Amino acid sequence: MKKLILGFIISLLFLSSFSMANDGVFYAKGNTLIPLQETQVSLKKELLKFYVRDFKYMDVEIDFEFYNPGKAKTVTVGFVTPPADGDVTEEEQKHPKISGFTVLVNGKNIPYKIKKMKDTSFKMGDMSVRGNDFVYYFPVTFKRGTNKIRHTYRFLGGMSVETQRNFDYQITTGKRWANKQIDDFELQVHLDNGVYFIPASFRKDEKLADWKIVGDGVISPTPRAWFGEDNPKIRMAHLNHGYLKLREKKFKPDNDILIGEYNWAAGWVSRWCDFAKECTEPQNLKKVVPYFDLSPWEGHTEEELAELSPLQLRYIRNYFFAVRGYDFKDKQIKNFYSQFFWYKPDKKLKPENINLSEGEKQFIAKVLKVEQSRR
Repeated sequence: MKKLILGFIISLLFLSSFSMANDGVFYAKGNTLIPLQETQVSLKKELLKFYVRDFKYMDVEIDFEFYNPGKAKTVTVGFVTPPADGDVTEEEQKHPKISGFTVLVNGKNIPYKIKKMKDTSFKMGDMSVRGNDFVYYFPVTFKRGTNKIRHTYRFLGGMSVETQRNFDYQITTGKRWANKQIDDFELQVHLDNGVYFIPASFRKDEKLADWKIVGDGVISPTPRAWFGEDNPKIRMAHLNHGYLKLREKKFKPDNDILIGEYNWAAGWVSRWCDFAKECTEPQNLKKVVPYFDLSPWEGHTEEELAELSPLQLRYIRNYFFAVRGYDFKDKQIKNFYSQFFWYKPDKKLKPENINLSEGEKQFIAKVLKVEQSRR
């Protein structure tokens, strides 16, 4: 790791999006609190919360408890994130894709500065930090005993040919404190109604992480490779409402957090179907899957939609209700969506209680206009 400052650097979490396959977009990357020379401060507790917002953003809230057994000390700490990369403009590379950055230490708001690493006097040592990386840095006084740090920010997720969106978080650095673990760790993942991949395990022995659903949803039981066989294992998850929760004592993660949603039109939709079966209605599915997107592309035209059959139009119009758990009365629609692991009907859910985004409403209006033109 890098020696970035007087004693240690806290690359205070960042979650990132990164490029996968061709034509990807990479915005930022970082780590969770990393001690470098400091050896006496222990990470006793971490409550990490992720919130997917407006489809492509993630809000991050973290509450830490550290224990310092020695005298009070003031240390400069930092949060490092690379510039945007991939299919991005020069202007996008000039500023970190992070907003709402705050740090509170023992209830006190701490001011910070932002510079590129090459413009600071910090030593990079053996840590994988480049001169063009941005660093947020600020002083932190660790008093004797328990210290609480609260950190928040928002970042822009990435995308690629293979994913609609992806978010990555380096949690393994939590083992670099004096106690070599996070004594009490809790992760809450507040997703929208998309169909996500989540880490299957955080351990080398691939023991499954004990994910719980607080609310209503489903997690596929069988782990599988993220992309190729050499990639980490993932499980598929979907929430009608609520959030995912992982709680573990003496947490010693070997793998980092990887969360996102595949680009279903790129051939990944088969992962929706039961692992022992093929998807039914393959021809219809091939036609409609490009429209299975909670952030519908504004460029879809009525002329394009007019090429679909009446049944296919009904399938795509009802997708936005299916992913929220609506219990269809139409047997044909219900049978189609019941082939997917994520469809979990809620008999109590009424159409008027389903809140669609403006983009979804506009897309559905286009579909209805095409349907009405045929009557």
